[in-house]
Amino acid sequence: MADTYSDRFWKTICAYRAAVVLLLGLEAVLLMLLLIALWLRPEDPGTRTVLVVDFALVGAGFLAASYVLYRCRQRRRTA
Repeated sequence: MADTYSDRFWKTICAYRAAVVLLLGLEAVLLMLLLIALWLRPEDPGTRTVLVVDFALVGAGFLAASYVLYRCRQRRRTA
């Protein structure tokens, strides 16, 4: 039986699991640095806006990398 597109996609993504773990670690460090920068309460409202947008983008990347690792773990359990 031929693999579906979804199966081939996840096989390819899971083959790069080490890179995704590295990305997750980098995203975690960036989130911590952004939290520290937000905690320092920048006076300029423009700076604060950029920090909040950066936090949202890095947070989305963190969640995406976490989801990829979760799916790869599920696929390993069922295989």
